[in-house]
Amino acid sequence: MLELYFIFYRIPKMMTRLARDRKRSAVAWTALAIVAWIGAEVIVGISAGFIHGIGVALWGWPSQSSGLNILTYVLALVAALVSVTVVSRILASRPIGGEFPPPPPPPEFQNRNQA
Repeated sequence: MLELYFIFYRIPKMMTRLARDRKRSAVAWTALAIVAWIGAEVIVGISAGFIHGIGVALWGWPSQSSGLNILTYVLALVAALVSVTVVSRILASRPIGGEFPPPPPPPEFQNRNQA
């Protein structure tokens, strides 16, 4: 449930603000942050399942464990937060886009015939 708050509210709000300040695409950076969040959770879930499967096969760990489920959830949540933080810091490191300064005025030449 906590993921829904971050994915649908907090991440888009944060990334949109950062992207617009830097004249970047808010949709693209928001999508990148959401993909990083979901990707980090999936990678942690698959890794934990793989490690648990090895533990069951080699060391006789129990096949069902609520403690392991909670640990996997917490690790996945932390990894997702870290991944979004990395994406937001990459965006924050981009220079803030501003208007270009106006060009200098053209030079004024003296007309030799009027001197």
